[in-house]
Amino acid sequence: MQLTIIGCHAATPRKNAQTTAQLLEIKGHLMLIDCGEGTQMQLRKLGVKFARIKHIFISHLHGDHFFGLIGLISTFRLLGREADLCIYGPKGIKEIITLQLKLAKSWTDMLYISMNWTVQNL
Repeated sequence: MQLTIIGCHAATPRKNAQTTAQLLEIKGHLMLIDCGEGTQMQLRKLGVKFARIKHIFISHLHGDHFFGLIGLISTFRLLGREADLCIYGPKGIKEIITLQLKLAKSWTDMLYISMNWTVQNL
């Protein structure tokens, strides 16, 4: 198991501090924990292959923990991702994602959004 802190200790992106996001690797599986603004840029700097991220966990609905999520999902779509993406989070996350993607005409069928924190068969 390896945990990489992508950003922490910043409610807003700053020169020397990024908003909250962590990358967890367990047995070759990559999971993103929180996705603050700028997360995908930090993932690029780290050389993370976006296709390896299968699960995203959002801890709570403060902007510094999820404002980067829609941008990341949109990038996945632009890159032609077809693999499933499971998003887990608190009540309200499904409505937020659905509304933003539908209004932006960026809906994709690759998403599975759950308010259940149980991840099995990893």
